[in-house]
Amino acid sequence: MDTTIKVTSIHIVAALVSALISTGLTVGWFGFKNEIFAGLFALVVLYFVGQFCQKMAGEEISGFTQWLWDGISPFFFTWVIAYTLFVMYL
Repeated sequence: MDTTIKVTSIHIVAALVSALISTGLTVGWFGFKNEIFAGLFALVVLYFVGQFCQKMAGEEISGFTQWLWDGISPFFFTWVIAYTLFVMYL
C-alpha cells in the first residue's frame, strides 16, 4: 500500500474518533461543556497522529506541503464535518 494512502487513512480515522470525543466535550458527556477544549483536543490529536505517521513513513514523506495535503487537510476537513454532524444529531 502506498505511504500516502496509509498516512491519509490514519489521519481520517483519527479525525473521526477525535470528532466524537470533541462532541462529548461540547455536549457535556464528561461532566462539563467547553468548546475550546474540544478544538484544542483535536489539535493535540493531530500533533500526535502526525508524529506517529512521521515515524511510520520515515523519509518517504518530507516537506510541509506534502504533510499539509496528506495529513493536515484530510484531518481538518473530516474533523469539521464529523464534529458538526455529531453535535447536531447526537
